[in-house]
Amino acid sequence: MSEELRRIRLLENKACLEAEPLWREVFWEDAKRFTDYYFSHKAEKNRGLVLEGEDGIRAMLYLTPEHMAVGENRADSVYLVGVATKEKYRHRGYMASLLKEAFRMLYQEQMPFVFLMPASPDIYAPFDFTYIYEKPVWEAESLRREKLQVLTERDADRMADFAQGFLKKEKSVYVWRDRAYYKEQIKELEAQEGCILGYAGDGGDLEGLCMYTNEGGSPEITEVLAGREAEAAFVTRGKETEPVIMARIVNLKSMLSLLRSEEETEFVLEVTDSLIGENNGRFLCRVKKDGAQITECREVRKADLQTGIAELTAIVFGYRKPQGEVFSKIRFLAPVWINEIV
Repeated sequence: MSEELRRIRLLENKACLEAEPLWREVFWEDAKRFTDYYFSHKAEKNRGLVLEGEDGIRAMLYLTPEHMAVGENRADSVYLVGVATKEKYRHRGYMASLLKEAFRMLYQEQMPFVFLMPASPDIYAPFDFTYIYEKPVWEAESLRREKLQVLTERDADRMADFAQGFLKKEKSVYVWRDRAYYKEQIKELEAQEGCILGYAGDGGDLEGLCMYTNEGGSPEITEVLAGREAEAAFVTRGKETEPVIMARIVNLKSMLSLLRSEEETEFVLEVTDSLIGENNGRFLCRVKKDGAQITECREVRKADLQTGIAELTAIVFGYRKPQGEVFSKIRFLAPVWINEIV
């Protein structure tokens, strides 16, 4: 099809509602209440990219902004959701065009990485997405509701204080939790027939949070925040985990600048990225306790690691270990904790 008859367009603010008909068509299995919630509360806060033809929108994706805790830093990221193509236009490369445009735009914004929850990993592997997080599985039927209380928006500050204290101690990468986050989560869970449940210890202080849904009469626990002893008091965790979140480095220098090391460490990376040309090359990485400096390496020296961008993504997030003593001092960005659905 000629360029005159097909274009990619950025949607912002109210324009994000334009792709709602395609969303409802493709994701018809989603509960109507949740889709209604998404387009009445969240869509306008996102950005969207759509591929259009003479007959309107044929493919779409949404970029949900997320403010992240990443190691000792904060970083903006994007959660890719609603990636879809009209059935009759599939297998024409439309999704590839949208993803490449998203990468181009986000690279210029110096976005370190993007992440998504894949319907199938095989769809995203060709675009160098790789798993970075395996989620615990909690047994919903084991939930002891009598030990828990339903929390409301009045408890948002209390939830945020507990969550930030817990996550700062236990995790390295997670969506930043504040009062606004929990107020929004309460609305989102209500749209899935669920709620946030709180567990209080003997002293009355909050010692655990449980996000619970019951969409279509199928109970599910999407997240538990609690120490293992407190968790065991109100729910049972399964023995297995399930891979749920894939990610991709977008701006290599921005991503590597988030690394830290107790002792000053220097290494050379040789990276290949078939989709974001600026990430290709040899990079000298000087990593210290208080920062990291990434420059293009012009020295004639052997690379400490030669890698593709997908493998490097897995390494940076601690999902895979690199070979070499030089990397033993690096604090990679793990453990990851991303349980958000949309």
